[in-house]
Amino acid sequence: MSGLHVVSKTRKAGQRWYVYAWRGGPCIYQQDGARPVITPEILGAQQRALQDSFGAQSEDDIDAIIAGYEASPDFTTKKDSTKRDYRRWLTRISERFGNTPLSAFEDRRMRGDIIEWRDLWQHQPRTADKASVMMATLLGWAVENGKIEINVAAGIKQLHRVNKADQVWEDRHWQAVRAVKDFPAHIMDALELGQLTGLRLGDLVRLDWKCVGDKAIIVEKTGKRGGRAVIPIYDDLRKWIDARTDERTGTVLKNSRKTAWTDSGLETVWQRRKPEGFDRVIHDLRGTFVTKLAIKGLTDEEIAKIIGWTAKRIAEIRARYVDEARVIISLAERLSA
Repeated sequence: MSGLHVVSKTRKAGQRWYVYAWRGGPCIYQQDGARPVITPEILGAQQRALQDSFGAQSEDDIDAIIAGYEASPDFTTKKDSTKRDYRRWLTRISERFGNTPLSAFEDRRMRGDIIEWRDLWQHQPRTADKASVMMATLLGWAVENGKIEINVAAGIKQLHRVNKADQVWEDRHWQAVRAVKDFPAHIMDALELGQLTGLRLGDLVRLDWKCVGDKAIIVEKTGKRGGRAVIPIYDDLRKWIDARTDERTGTVLKNSRKTAWTDSGLETVWQRRKPEGFDRVIHDLRGTFVTKLAIKGLTDEEIAKIIGWTAKRIAEIRARYVDEARVIISLAERLSA
């Protein structure tokens, strides 16, 4: 029987699993340790719970909105990785607000309840922001489909503040990484290929040797926008490729088990092994690639076509990291003459 809702919670004594008769329904089974196997006894308990609640379930609460949203093209057309992330947050929303009548979300005071729930993760600002953004997404769908009149979660102030300016890895960053004792070679491979190609993390970990030609690396469909990426194989990139003498099948990058990375896998391992106080992220390697191309003489328009950014954005990076450095070097040479 479908409809069972299984969630886990981490306790000091270990993992505990809860099986609910349905999302927002009563808990009918608990188990510590491994994820429970759905047995005839559990299905029987679900059937009894359904019979007990027959006619009592509301179709006018948040759980009903969650069910409608999950069945809609707004959700079903998303990538599998996005759907997994969304489901995680929809489960958390259900646990907190599942049985709340939709009429409560017509009252702007409910915004305070949402912020209070979001603040459960205030020590992890990015996670907290995901909570409010997912709630706003869900209520936005409800407004669009005529279920409610207002979206009380729209525009909730974000806790995580980011520097929107593009940054690059400078020599000091590479020196810091190389100074880490026993820094894993398979992570260094990923970092180096990132700054040599400018590929996004998802495209980087999925890059297959079939995409590597004699003159260029060609990714027919990138992950974020679905466009085509063509990266000329210049001298530094050629040296990196030629140094990989292992069997050239499957993904170019592999983890410590010699299997393909996942986006989250590479990011997680990097977070564990990066130097203390490191002020750059993997995504900043894209800007690093831009500076490399600028130094080699490519125009802003040529670089923009390769990396998929606007020429204006390229020009900003050039002004900050390339032209400024050249001015400083020129001044130093003139002062030393």
